[in-house]
Amino acid sequence: MKVGFIGLGMMGSGVCMNIVDGGFETTVYDMNEEAMVPFEGKASLAQSIEEVFEHSEITLMSLPSSVQVEAVTNTFLSMGVKGKTVLDISTSFPLSSRAIYEKFKNAGGEFADASLTGTPAQSAAGELIVTFGGDEATFEKVTPVVNTFSKAFQYIGKSGAGNIAKLINNYLAIMYVNLYGEIFPLVEKLDIDVEKLFDIIGESGVGCPMYKGAGKKIVSKSYEHGFALDLALKDAGYVKQLFDSYGSPSFILDGGLSAMKIARQKGLGKKDISEVAKVQRELLNLKD
Repeated sequence: MKVGFIGLGMMGSGVCMNIVDGGFETTVYDMNEEAMVPFEGKASLAQSIEEVFEHSEITLMSLPSSVQVEAVTNTFLSMGVKGKTVLDISTSFPLSSRAIYEKFKNAGGEFADASLTGTPAQSAAGELIVTFGGDEATFEKVTPVVNTFSKAFQYIGKSGAGNIAKLINNYLAIMYVNLYGEIFPLVEKLDIDVEKLFDIIGESGVGCPMYKGAGKKIVSKSYEHGFALDLALKDAGYVKQLFDSYGSPSFILDGGLSAMKIARQKGLGKKDISEVAKVQRELLNLKD
């Protein structure tokens, strides 16, 4: 089976290397030529997305957002997609994925979404959780490829379902971080030993992995980079669009979006999402 891969970023590079190491004949492309260097001698290095698509039966994409996914798939559609399969492993907007799915289906091709849950380290180790949205026949076709970089590959439902599963996961994580970033600066302002209280609460039912990870970053003011605030805003924005599409309010989400937008205005977009706590710290006149 010939596999194509577009987008060799923090997540994509690890995914792609596992596919190559899994024995698949692979053609790769990234706008940043340096990102392709690790694949020299291991995979075919393409000069364009068109070259990748032309030489592949299954093409995977790991791109920043639905904007890029739509642009790339429009190029594929203009080339003809009959008999071709495209698997989007980006965190994309579900309604966009469904529109692309219909275009591919009408043109004789296959399109599906397979969102990734995990870190760049887990990507490199082949230990991602992958949630799939699309036709079951496509799920079966791509399973051997996805198994090279995942520890769990789950069929969720129709087109867009994989994206939705990932967005719900990210939404919950993002809101947790916003909660911690709001309350612990207040605790400090109240002249309470923040770390002591953090440890005590950690022994209760609230002490989940997110609390002990993201919460600890905020309490210790370490802010180790794991998930960029810009990406959190993108994903939270997609969830907001889903609420809006049904005319439903999103009370909790709106507060988190407001705080993150202020943080981005302060130049924290590329920083870890935990730095959203700095918004509340500044409002409370606290110093790091």
